[in-house]
Amino acid sequence: MKKELIYALLLCSASAMAQRIDFNTPNQSKTTTEEGFQPWEVARVESAEQEFTADDGSTVTIKVESVKAPGYAGNAVYCNWWKDGAKSKNQLIGDAIFPIILEDGNYSPSTTEPMGLRFTISGLKPGEHSLAAYHNNVDGKMTPGYPMLKVLVNGTAVLEDVEQTIRQESNSLSGMSYIKFVAEEGRDVVVEYVSDPKSGMEYINNYAVVNALIFDRPNPKTTASDPYPANLDMHAAAVDAPDNEAGDIVLTWKPASSAVRHHVMFGTSPDNLTEMIATTEAQYAPQGISTHNVYYWRIDEEDAAGNRYEGDVWSFRPRHLAFPGAEGYGRFAIGGRGGVVYHVTSLDDDVDNPQPGTFRYGLTKVAGPRTIVFDVSGYITLKGRLTCSDKYVTIAGQTAPGEGITFRGAPLGVNSDGITRFIRSYRGYAGDQNGPIEAEQNKGLDGLGLAGGDHAIVDHCSVSWTTDEAFSSRGAKSITLQRTLLSESLNCADHPNYGSGAQHGYAATIGGGQGSGVGSFHHNLLAHNEGRNWSLSGGLTGSGFYDGAHDVFNNVVYNWGGRATDGGSHEINFVNNYYKKGPSTRQNYLLNLQLEGTGQGTQSAYVSGNIREELNGNKVYDKESTTYRYSLSGGQELNWEPFVSEPFFPSYATIESAEQAYRNVLSDVGCNQPFFNSHDARMVSETVSGTTSKVGSKTGKKGLIDREWDSEGYVDIPEVRRSADFDTDLDGMPDWWERTHGLSVTSPDNNSDNDNDGYTALEEYLNWMAQPHYEVAGGKMLAIDLMPLFAGYSSAAAFSVSGAGAAVSGSTLTVTAPVEESVMSFEVKCEEGGYSFTRTVNVYVNGISTGITEIANGSDPDNAADAAAYNLNGQRVSRSARGIVIINGKKVIK
Repeated sequence: MKKELIYALLLCSASAMAQRIDFNTPNQSKTTTEEGFQPWEVARVESAEQEFTADDGSTVTIKVESVKAPGYAGNAVYCNWWKDGAKSKNQLIGDAIFPIILEDGNYSPSTTEPMGLRFTISGLKPGEHSLAAYHNNVDGKMTPGYPMLKVLVNGTAVLEDVEQTIRQESNSLSGMSYIKFVAEEGRDVVVEYVSDPKSGMEYINNYAVVNALIFDRPNPKTTASDPYPANLDMHAAAVDAPDNEAGDIVLTWKPASSAVRHHVMFGTSPDNLTEMIATTEAQYAPQGISTHNVYYWRIDEEDAAGNRYEGDVWSFRPRHLAFPGAEGYGRFAIGGRGGVVYHVTSLDDDVDNPQPGTFRYGLTKVAGPRTIVFDVSGYITLKGRLTCSDKYVTIAGQTAPGEGITFRGAPLGVNSDGITRFIRSYRGYAGDQNGPIEAEQNKGLDGLGLAGGDHAIVDHCSVSWTTDEAFSSRGAKSITLQRTLLSESLNCADHPNYGSGAQHGYAATIGGGQGSGVGSFHHNLLAHNEGRNWSLSGGLTGSGFYDGAHDVFNNVVYNWGGRATDGGSHEINFVNNYYKKGPSTRQNYLLNLQLEGTGQGTQSAYVSGNIREELNGNKVYDKESTTYRYSLSGGQELNWEPFVSEPFFPSYATIESAEQAYRNVLSDVGCNQPFFNSHDARMVSETVSGTTSKVGSKTGKKGLIDREWDSEGYVDIPEVRRSADFDTDLDGMPDWWERTHGLSVTSPDNNSDNDNDGYTALEEYLNWMAQPHYEVAGGKMLAIDLMPLFAGYSSAAAFSVSGAGAAVSGSTLTVTAPVEESVMSFEVKCEEGGYSFTRTVNVYVNGISTGITEIANGSDPDNAADAAAYNLNGQRVSRSARGIVIINGKKVIK
């Protein structure tokens, strides 16, 4: 997507604010204001007044108060909300202003006298104006209803019998009034909305509510409504589209009752729409749409008399996978696609004054969609919590040279529509050998967060040495956490909320599906964590009902302590996970569904295919009260089935058996590009072998460390920097990649998509770098030990390869490179005992001699034991260790 399209959308919204006002409950406007509307928060006050700037720059002032005429009740006004409605169903009509009887800070309605809202409007240009208002009550009581409304202009009734609806979710179904009036120079216009209770009728009370005011637009009853795709749907798909595709999108809408013809206006700019067709059908299929664009459209309705009524402008963007292999409900994250490229060139961090070139600057100071690439490797020591408040950001850790990027010192939080890949976060103990330091603890004690995220994905990251929890996503909606390693959370580490002796080494508290969507958590490795492996955090809806939807499948958990997976959520799929006991494991339940009596409604789980491996290697399969259970507390009355026989929702992923997932997760997990460090490799190898090598210095528990120095600690990482000619045009792609793909090395073309596959040129490079990749000189041969790439399998595994120029002998992949500069890709398959895993291996042929050693004893792969393989950082990769290990020193990329 071109970033200017997003900006154009924002500009369009800003231009409409003068005529569109959305009433909000106090302190909630950031999350409950309808796009294109100006918020107006009103507390419990006698009256409120606010200025609005019209399109022509003139100022309009509106004052709101209760109607205080004889016979009317009310002395103040107040905005209230239907929390669920305003946050997840309809921001415009989910909150409202209404008159109240205010006394000693408390408010009440009248059930005997009518009530009303009085709006005094100053500064309107002379001439005719229109005013639409929505009237949708937000209180939870549904019967016996509310009185009809009358609308008065300057004391004269102009409209009667206006219905007040209750908690409708669509504007087209909400109560609505529409009036026209004439403004005169120098005179205020007074509009009153008053309830009109009828004698002999029973009502909930006599409130008169207004959700929004819309000036000088056509009557909503004469315009189209309820569009599909929904307005601002940036992940739009055909109704029957395949799981991972957008499909052929067909625009549909609810026609106005008076419409006989629909004029379809369509384009890529809200200010430059083209009429595509005039049709009697309430649908239109646009042709040639691209996932890179935001599209704008409106429907102008024509009635039988030939009158044409301009509709609202809506927008959508076709969905596309974040990257090949993205699965689950966060798979359509947009990230920085189509935006700018920001280069991290400095490892420094300054909380108060971030400097250009630092990671914090790129995350907090650069505007718009962006992809963050790294031209330096090493530790970034965060001096304070770092949270990305913007959507549409890709953090591409696989682009770093050397051993990649490791964050430490403070937590990192990412946001909606973010793509975060291949980073490490090793928070560390908030102190030193002498004990905790308050200033360090105040920076935050967790590792990586996705709180409140929606359409976001975290992939191939490693998080360790946290005092609170490694990962958290409380309040999230549609997200994915996949192939991420959460390990060695610090156990007895002086958590400030629990005391110095508390054991709080927790893996993750995961939220998802709160308000909408599902949280997907799959193919992750959780190793050496005392508890919260996982803690399910479904939360409550605004109405106090149990919320949350969690899809937890194909994860591997090793050496948990006192807690495996627990907590609660409204709907849970808990499928084909592999839990392997370690020496510190002291409880047997893989899932404890904790029903704690904190809300209304139900919390249930679909449990299937999970395995618990005992210390002796025996496997225990799913059985209630053996591997999973529920527990009651807080007075919870169980009047539903806590365990169900069918999944609650599809997973939109390839689900493997627990045994298959065990092997494949251990073969490909964590921040393994550009380099799989010794700590993460140890987490894998200890899980495979069922062993531990570290002990908590405070508790003496095997594998459950209490300080990072109980483990490897912060070993030295070579600080490797890209040379100036690595990426001449600074478009995020190195010159060698652009040469081998027919791109310009001097003119940025990161946002091109020459093959029209939906991925930009930059994303094609990022996706290539996300797979195992190596470098070899032209005309040479390269030998790659495959065992580190399939660490979940034993030496008895059999390998095969597809792709010209490669052969396999035993566990060695031999690549014969052409002379010319080029890139090569191969599909390598590992098979053992009926299980298999296929990985892509990429090779860059640099076309020049680099001194890389050719395969010993000529070209016979059977005699390649002493051959050397190099990665793209110019580092020799050992053939003798499980996991990638640096043998030689650093090298600056040319």
